[in-house]
Amino acid sequence: MKILVTGGAGYIGTATVKKLIENKHEVFVIDNLSRGQKEKLDSKAVLFQIDLTAKKEVEKVLLETKPDAVIHLSAFKSVEESEKHPEMYIQNNLGGTVSLLTAMAGAGVSSLVFSSSASVYSPKENDNQLYKETDPLGSLSTYGRVKELEEKVIELAVEKGVISSATSLRYFNVAGDAGLCFKEKNPENVFPILAKAFREEGEFNIFGTDYPTRDKTAIRDYIHLNDIVDAHIKALDVKPGYHVFNLGTSKGVSVKELVEAFKLVSDKSAKIKNAPRRAGDPAVVIADSTLAKEKLNWEPKYTLEEMVKSTWEVYGK
Repeated sequence: MKILVTGGAGYIGTATVKKLIENKHEVFVIDNLSRGQKEKLDSKAVLFQIDLTAKKEVEKVLLETKPDAVIHLSAFKSVEESEKHPEMYIQNNLGGTVSLLTAMAGAGVSSLVFSSSASVYSPKENDNQLYKETDPLGSLSTYGRVKELEEKVIELAVEKGVISSATSLRYFNVAGDAGLCFKEKNPENVFPILAKAFREEGEFNIFGTDYPTRDKTAIRDYIHLNDIVDAHIKALDVKPGYHVFNLGTSKGVSVKELVEAFKLVSDKSAKIKNAPRRAGDPAVVIADSTLAKEKLNWEPKYTLEEMVKSTWEVYGK
């Protein structure tokens, strides 16, 4: 198949491109390289260094390459940044998706796999319930609200026949490395932050130690990057229509448990400090991934230890 990947020079993008090429697909990439890393992109992929919001240029690429499907990963992804600069997320993320859909319609490309997020969900009153695809949406963050809007626009595009097939993959907490040693300049995810703290034997803040959980710290569902990539590739074969799938392990890991996992792998110590809860942080966020198992024939294969080890290889040494 011919596959076009937007944001293909990013963290998830480079890993996805690598796997697609290993699977003998012909791969094209659109990335403006504002945050991507060209040096991590497989040399067999054809890169178009353009902005996704440039609809005419995107349509030209689609007409030239004639892909069978598009995997749409291009997005800004910082919750904190989205609160400081919401206009950037509206223009880049939502605007990029609208531009892409319009270009796909003009070029006759009808299949899309979309990188969404568990941040679209409304926080649960009962923190022990798993999140299902049918649960109410309503994010606390600008980032999540924009992702929800993107999903709605894509669903409308399928409903109105702009494209014939689309799958939104709602990631939970992606971690680990896919063998590319992809190191972000200013990582905001807990895995690289913890790795840095242990590498330097510095400080790490646990935000909230009074949650109603087994050890009083927040619990999250972490999923390996390789498992996320696998889901994208399986989603290319989904039947026409609009589909939504959660991607997680359906197992929760507390912040304290994560700290202990990094301590074990690094064989170092860090100064762990207790800090107040951050506004909007729920106690427990765990995926119900039953639907992905049933409909995508997808199950996570990688363990927490493998996520921690591969992160340490990139950020800890």
